[in-house]
Amino acid sequence: MTDDSKYVRKIGRYLVKVIPSKCIAAASCVAVSPTVFKLNEENIAEIIEGGVDEEDNILLAAQSCPTGAIEIWEIDPSDLSGQGKKVWPIM
Repeated sequence: MTDDSKYVRKIGRYLVKVIPSKCIAAASCVAVSPTVFKLNEENIAEIIEGGVDEEDNILLAAQSCPTGAIEIWEIDPSDLSGQGKKVWPIM
């Protein structure tokens, strides 16, 4: 069983999600935003608890992932549905 808190975190206005089954340990997210992402002992990307970075860097880290294993959702506090808007990947 996975600990979802390692793969889903709210950082600023973003909800950041790592999809472990898509991660191939390229570590591009770690290279771009080492204060937010790390590889665990199984070489799967995780979100660091309390990690912060500029929103542009977090988005760039997600965009750098060759498999699209990182999703970025923009959370609007006025949106009562809580769904948010998917920022990356755009599909």
